[in-house]
This record gives sequence, structure tokens and C-alpha cells, in this order.
Amino acid sequence: MTTIKEIALKTGYSSATVSRILNNDQTFSVTDSTRETLQTVARQLDYISVESNQFLDINLAVIFSINPDEELEDVYYVKMRQIIEATAEKSGLKIILVDCKIKPNT
Repeated sequence: MTTIKEIALKTGYSSATVSRILNNDQTFSVTDSTRETLQTVARQLDYISVESNQFLDINLAVIFSINPDEELEDVYYVKMRQIIEATAEKSGLKIILVDCKIKPNT
């Protein structure tokens, strides 16, 4: 997730300026050009403000159907699970690992 600091670094404006513009501070006097530049860069970097992010209700399921013993036998599956977990954590998503082994009929 893009931060205000990253937008500031990319545009050359201070973090305070970026923050005030992206939070629609009506008391902050800035040119329309500056405001448009920062908002354009924020959109390009997929910036989502903390306030708007609180209203996003995202439900995501990733079905990873391999049992722990099989995973240990193949580094590919270990790495895949690690990447899924790291990406979810970075995005602020919660991961719940469920063992959904299909038991053969006996």
C-alpha cells in the first residue's frame, strides 16, 4: 500500500503538504496545479487513505489444497504459501489456514 511519504518522495513535496491535500484540508492554500499533480500521482500509485480504507470490506479466500507433509516435500509449495501470507499481511488482510484434507472413502 502506498504511503504519503512515498508520494512526497516521488513529487518532491513535503509529507505535510501531501497529507493536507489528500485529506482535503480546506484551510490549506495551494495552487490548483499542485493539488492536481499530487492527486494524479496518488491515483497512479493506487493510494488509499486510511479513512477510506476503513470502509472497505474485503472478503478474500485462497484455497491452497495441499497437506503439510506434501508441502514439506516440495519447496515450490512452501514458497507459494509464504508469498500468499506475506502479500496478505502487507495488504492488511487476515489469513486463516484451514486443513481441508479430503479423506478417501473406506
